[in-house]
Amino acid sequence: MLSAKIETLGVDPQSGSVVVLLRTENDKLLPIVIGPLEAHHIMVALQGEKPPRPLTPDLLLSVMEMLQAKLHRVEIIDLKDGTFYARLILEHRGIELEVDARPSDAMALALRAQAPILVAEEVVEKAGVEEASLKPHGAAEA
Repeated sequence: MLSAKIETLGVDPQSGSVVVLLRTENDKLLPIVIGPLEAHHIMVALQGEKPPRPLTPDLLLSVMEMLQAKLHRVEIIDLKDGTFYARLILEHRGIELEVDARPSDAMALALRAQAPILVAEEVVEKAGVEEASLKPHGAAEA
């Protein structure tokens, strides 16, 4: 597993889809298409905003805290037919639990819980890209 951080969110100019870019420890970028609502949940956390009412990831984190469960890490574990798969690794009373999750929800929760995001090396090999390949053609270097 490779550690990763959210680099940025953007819009794919060809499809109009929202994309989150993860930068892995081997400096590859992993683009993951997410929904606009999930992008909002991630942006709120990245910007340190506190909404007046809890968003879904805030609610989940509150429930976990009440149940004395801790998010240890998020793992993006697979890519099948263009769909990424993730899981939450929770600890509750000394027992490690795995919970299936969408990567977008898992990342939104990881940001709030300050938990690490890990990506399977096979996923990075399949879908990771070099930063230079994402620059628009003909763009001048700064």
